[in-house]
Amino acid sequence: MPPYMGGMSDYVRTVDAKGATSQRNFIATQEASFWMRARRNRLLADWFSDLTDENVQSYLKLLLDEDFARGANRTAVEWILVKIRNDLMGFGIFVSQTELRQRLEQFERQAWLERG
Repeated sequence: MPPYMGGMSDYVRTVDAKGATSQRNFIATQEASFWMRARRNRLLADWFSDLTDENVQSYLKLLLDEDFARGANRTAVEWILVKIRNDLMGFGIFVSQTELRQRLEQFERQAWLERG
């Protein structure tokens, strides 16, 4: 076998290994993001339900369905904030966007800490 053939085979194995590692890292990152968003939404639903006596499970399902349908992006986060604020106003509870954003960030930090 010519010497360059052995080197090429090592190169292919290295590329394959790097590809597999990258794929595992990508999947792990996606799973962590999914888990964090689900946990954050659970904490938001708990907080909302404490304020309103709304059923936690039904509100959580609503948040999860809409959040994951929209995907992990800024638009989904903004939608959640508007949705919660509007729902709270329906119960006569007025919370500023700033306070809602702080709650969301607090719950995101908590979710990441719990994940870690």
